[in-house]
Amino acid sequence: MSPPYRTRSGTDVEQRRRGIVALLHQHEDGLTAREIREAMGLSRTLTASALSGLFIRGLVNKRGNRYVLAAQDEAIER
Repeated sequence: MSPPYRTRSGTDVEQRRRGIVALLHQHEDGLTAREIREAMGLSRTLTASALSGLFIRGLVNKRGNRYVLAAQDEAIER
């Protein structure tokens, strides 16, 4: 079987998501969408889309107005 077809935009989306996860690994208290957008140099739309995908996949949670990695958020609750 051949691998599934991947568009350039699909690859770009995954790179943005990986970048956000890496950034959040460095900030235990999380970051606002604006802080993520500014650190990554992304537009508001691209940031919102990437965060939405990460949230839907259960990789990030929201704590107030800040995004945190789900694993970090669960560790704090314990």
